[in-house]
Amino acid sequence: MARPPKELDPTLSPAHLLGKKVQAARLARKWSQETLGGKVFCSAARIAQVELATDPPNRELCERLDEILELEGQLLELLPLLKHSSTFASWAEVFLRRQAKAVKIHEFSQVVPGLLQTPGYARAMLTSGYLFNSDRDLESMIQDRLDRQDILRRDQPPWLWAILDESVLHHVVGGREAMREQLQHLLNIGLSERVHIQILPFDATVPAALAGSLSLLTMPGGEQVAYMEGLRGGSLLEGDDAIPYTVLYDRLHGNALSHDESAGLIRRVLEEKYE
Repeated sequence: MARPPKELDPTLSPAHLLGKKVQAARLARKWSQETLGGKVFCSAARIAQVELATDPPNRELCERLDEILELEGQLLELLPLLKHSSTFASWAEVFLRRQAKAVKIHEFSQVVPGLLQTPGYARAMLTSGYLFNSDRDLESMIQDRLDRQDILRRDQPPWLWAILDESVLHHVVGGREAMREQLQHLLNIGLSERVHIQILPFDATVPAALAGSLSLLTMPGGEQVAYMEGLRGGSLLEGDDAIPYTVLYDRLHGNALSHDESAGLIRRVLEEKYE
């Protein structure tokens, strides 16, 4: 016997409202998630993610769902709200699930990205930001961040390409000892075959990237996902919406020091400032 559909609360977020609309229209047609997935060229699991608001759809999927379910643009009307009104946590959770499955990860950041943070640096970052996440246990947050680095220790880890703003080397996060350990870690992990670290020098800034961090994920099927994150919000973009951010990353890459030059700068700052 089929289980009754999970009761959804459309008031939680635009993503939940969209999911409720999709579920209601599907059930009105007495279609299973498998049936709807076949009609819009995706899996039943993807339909479940949309309905439960655990992984909202991109524009392309939104358009197909809107057309097949004859919702007359209702889903497309929610798309701008989906991108700009979601909570930081919900977008971050979706991004982290995608990151765990990615085959290539490109990062630009003005702090050390989570995948490259040492325990001392991670503790300082998360302690400072705890006023935004005080509903969660701090120690669990720190351990979760460190546990995510396990993807770099797989038999076939993703390729990680990180461009760090030069300011990362000079902002003292967690004290001098924590910074010493963090910069040494960057040098050590930068020797890994699948980790490439470059520094964007102060005099080669790309102003469009100063608003926050940028992550580009290449998924196993080749599709790209872009994630922009600021102080209290994040935006996840797919398909054509991600293209401008890949161009922005190319500009950052073009302005950054080479891998060897970057290692030399990290080593020089480490010796001059933290030894």
